[in-house]
Amino acid sequence: MYTGLTDLFQSIPRLLFIIFLLFPKDGSAGQLNDLAGHQAKSGADSIFVVIKAKLDSSLAVKDLKHAGVFYMQMAEILFNEGAIVQALEYYLKAYKLFGQERDLSNLAKTQNRIGNIHFKSQRYTLALKNFKQSLNIFKQLEDKNGIADSYSSIGTAYLRQGIPDSSSHFFKKALDEFKKVQPGKETIDGYEKMGKIYEDLGDFNQALENYLSAQKLYAKKGVAADAGLLNNIGDIHRKTGNFRSALTYSKSAEQQAFKIHDVRELSSAHRDLAKTYSSLGKYDSAYHYSEKARSSYAKIFNQENNEQLYLLQTLFEFQQKDNEISILENERDRDRILSMSMTAISILGGFLGFSVISRQRLKMDNERRIHQSEQKSMQLELHNKHLLQESLKDELELKSRELTSHTLHIIQKNQFLEDLKNEIAKLVKDDKRDQRKELKQVIGLINSSSNLDTKWEDFRVVFENVHRDFFEKLNKHSSSLTATDLRFLALLKMNLSSPDIATMLGVSPDSLRTTRYRIRKKLQLHEEASLHSFIQGI
Repeated sequence: MYTGLTDLFQSIPRLLFIIFLLFPKDGSAGQLNDLAGHQAKSGADSIFVVIKAKLDSSLAVKDLKHAGVFYMQMAEILFNEGAIVQALEYYLKAYKLFGQERDLSNLAKTQNRIGNIHFKSQRYTLALKNFKQSLNIFKQLEDKNGIADSYSSIGTAYLRQGIPDSSSHFFKKALDEFKKVQPGKETIDGYEKMGKIYEDLGDFNQALENYLSAQKLYAKKGVAADAGLLNNIGDIHRKTGNFRSALTYSKSAEQQAFKIHDVRELSSAHRDLAKTYSSLGKYDSAYHYSEKARSSYAKIFNQENNEQLYLLQTLFEFQQKDNEISILENERDRDRILSMSMTAISILGGFLGFSVISRQRLKMDNERRIHQSEQKSMQLELHNKHLLQESLKDELELKSRELTSHTLHIIQKNQFLEDLKNEIAKLVKDDKRDQRKELKQVIGLINSSSNLDTKWEDFRVVFENVHRDFFEKLNKHSSSLTATDLRFLALLKMNLSSPDIATMLGVSPDSLRTTRYRIRKKLQLHEEASLHSFIQGI
């Protein structure tokens, strides 16, 4: 009974979102976009289907402004699910439509989102370029919120580039702009944004003051503070050495996240609790919460992986249907041409009956026109074949992007586990033998998780769609290749670097060199022959 009610309440946000899309109260692009970003994690594939239907309706009536909004919503869902390559494609479509409609507000927002994609991909120079272009448009519109957000994004990008002076300059400009927005009006969002900027500047006292102000506004409204805000306050207390307060807020964040089933914030709270207990020297508690954080993180990873696979499958089906519609439209155009040609032939035939004297000449003209019609039909058929080839090429590129995105996602996850393993390894140096034994077991579990985390079967399905018969051809060269050998050769086929391949396989560089040497012997390659060139030739 309890489980059924829980499932029902968890499905309510998705139902409300779909109803909102089907019956919008107004055409506010910003409102629609914010709601799509907020709900993207609740049944992303279902929401994607609804937005796609709205997009098709807008395009059918040439409502380009709302079509741009729906492109932006679809991109937001893809971005939240980690499919950043596909998200960039839809953001660019939205950007083009907003440019045609001279919708500067949404144009600036889209430019900012494109900057976020480059930022997430660690292309900070391109991110800065987009953030600054977005800033110029917001200045033109005198949009103080947009200006403040752009300054904050620019400051964060400079911070990641290791340019503290520029970062501090833009963070301070962001603070100045936030204070200009509706002076005297207290907003939770504003306090949280300023708290984050002060935290990035290293001014923890000011950061804590703003976070606590946001918490007070929650209390005035009679609602519990957001788990993310509580996590931020606890983190500031930990950074300033106030560990008892840090524990209080982190545990409150844990309770709030558990109550609303927010696994991401729950994992963050567990991670902060582990750090605080470690600072207090309570390593048993630190180990307990680090294990809970790892468990929550694994749950998030599996959930995000499933959501992303469902979403990419939905996207692929939509594109496949669009291609089929395009082919049918071309066939309809060809039938129309043939119908017109037959009508012309009928008219010419009637003309021949009234023109006995010029019958022969008309007959020759008729034959010439028939020949031209056949040539046009042949040209149209060739054109259709070309379109089909282009469609297949696009499909291959899509699968290749999916494979690259999937591989990058796994590398990032394994890198996180590697960092966590190194942090725990530092604790092993402690003189307590029993604790060191337990932590070594944790490292072993992380190594095992790193290897299992690659989800080889999912990867193999996508890989074989792009590189057909690759494994079959390899087995013809050598039937003694193991599963590990085949994984290594598949990653080598993708032109991944040796460090990335080692991360994917969860092995050391030395083990990777041993694997390479063993495979060369199995394939009976000459010493002067290149294994990489051999694999690329298959």
